[in-house]
Parts: sequence; C-alpha cells; structure tokens
Amino acid sequence: MAFIIEMIFRDAGDVRRSIHVAHRDYWKRLADQGVLIGGGLVGDGSAAMLLCQAADEQAVRELIRADPYIRSHVIAELRVRQWHVLMGVPQVERPEPALVRPRDGQAVDAIDHDPLTPHERRIALMMLEGKTNRQIAEHFSVSTRAVELHITRIYRKLEIGRRAQLAAAMSWGQGQRSYL
Repeated sequence: MAFIIEMIFRDAGDVRRSIHVAHRDYWKRLADQGVLIGGGLVGDGSAAMLLCQAADEQAVRELIRADPYIRSHVIAELRVRQWHVLMGVPQVERPEPALVRPRDGQAVDAIDHDPLTPHERRIALMMLEGKTNRQIAEHFSVSTRAVELHITRIYRKLEIGRRAQLAAAMSWGQGQRSYL
C-alpha cells in the first residue's frame, strides 16, 4: 500500500537544522530499502511530504515514530493518508545490495542471497499486500497452519516479531510484487 505523509514544522528552525542530517539519513536508508518512494519540502519549506510503501498504516506510523524530527518534537502537525493509485504506478527499483534491519535497528548489507526462499518471499509479498493468513492459504491450497509455519520462519529469518515490521525488514520494489 502507498501512503502520503505530511509533516508541518513548528517554528523550531535551529533545532530542525541541527538534526536535519539525521532525519535525511534515516529516510535515505528507508529509500534504499524501497520503503520511501520520494519526499521533499513543500512550498516555502514549512512542511514536508513523503510517499511510502508499507503493509498498513500502523507500519507507517512505526517508521514515523523513529524519525529524528518526530523524536525532537519539531513537527507541529502530522497527517498520514493511504494513497489509492488510480493512474500510473510509482516506479521503485530494488537497491543493490539489499538492506536488512536487524533487531538492533541498524541497517546492514544483506548476505549476497535473499534470506527467504522463493516460496517464503511470495508469502511475505502477499502479507505486504494485506492478504490474511486464510487468503494466502487458499491461494496456495494449503492449510492456514502451514502458512503460519512459513510466516514464523519468515519472521525468524528477518529477525522481526510482527507483520507491521515486515515492510521495513524487506527490500522490495515494483517488480517484486508478483507472487503468481
């Protein structure tokens, strides 16, 4: 799913300038992972807009909470809206090498190969598209329990604990959404 994030700044220019590099580096890492599609200042620089891909709004809000601007309270108003793309598709290319975010929160280069098997990757992509465990099971004509076991392995391999963390842990782009 695509989400638009609007951040309206407080009049805290000095504080904002002092943490600008940390803010930019944070979102650059997410762009490298394919989560941030684009972003920048709006109009006179009193606000910023970001376009992200995530499994759901909760996942986006978790990403926002880690933004240095949010942690430093320089944002006066924050809006998050799901964007239903009706025409055109945001073009995102998979970065090389892919980045994985382990439990300590630091982005590191992934191993040269994908940690997930092709089948696990298909399941993970379906999860990112918002499919339920039951829908995934029906797609593959297997039991819900079989899907749950695959999801457990996916979480273990990506070192995450819940579905909302999946988008940030995976590097995925436009060409990798297909699971057929």
